[in-house]
Amino acid sequence: MAGAMDDALEELQREKKMRKLQELFRGRFSEVQARRLLTHHGWALEITVDFVFEAQHNQVKEIAGTEDDRWLEVLNRRAWRELARQKRIDSIDIRQFACRPCDSVWWRRVPGRKMVSKCHRCRIRYDAVPKESEWGVAEFTCGNCGNVFKGFGQMNNTFSPCYVCNDIAQPSKIFPKMRPSGERRRHTHSCYASNCFNRADGDILPGICVHPKSLGRKVVTPSDQHISSGSTVDTFLTQDDLASISSASSRPNLSDIDEDN
Repeated sequence: MAGAMDDALEELQREKKMRKLQELFRGRFSEVQARRLLTHHGWALEITVDFVFEAQHNQVKEIAGTEDDRWLEVLNRRAWRELARQKRIDSIDIRQFACRPCDSVWWRRVPGRKMVSKCHRCRIRYDAVPKESEWGVAEFTCGNCGNVFKGFGQMNNTFSPCYVCNDIAQPSKIFPKMRPSGERRRHTHSCYASNCFNRADGDILPGICVHPKSLGRKVVTPSDQHISSGSTVDTFLTQDDLASISSASSRPNLSDIDEDN
């Protein structure tokens, strides 16, 4: 029983290395070819990557068992080559998108090199909302007493009173919208924006309240329409791939989130 478990764990580790090798070379090696290359080098991923970079092209093709030399595309592209040499894959992030004409907002898991998503209504492709302009459920950190609390806000554009010391706090980060958990909030939202449905006592401050009761619309800062670079190289990582990688990292395992629902 223990032996079978050990074999299964070992094969799982091998599959992870195969996947990493494929990702480093943008899918230019098939699963079979990645297995052959890693097997030849005792399943040492770093040695295998260095071999592909440094060996004669015919030698790589012979060990991989292929006449295909598409991996040379990676060697010939500086950005891809440097990532592969550093044994790194593109970063993956969950970003906000907003279509002003459709008044539609959604979050999507995207690779760092191409933060683009399509509006499911008008089918127009958009760039991600800049991090410094994201809005929604926010985490506020009070600079006076250190209290951390959640509320509605936009980065750099919402001011709320701390529920402990009543000092003014701003959002430190925005969370992707999640389904209601059933947990009741301890405090009713309040901020100093002129449009807040429950404006805090004190002077009106610049900015905007993004609570649904205050806005009357969904889009606060619209995404810019994406302008294609004209690249014809297909993105190797699919949305399923991104979900799998995200699940294995410290990032939350979230599906694409549409705030219209």
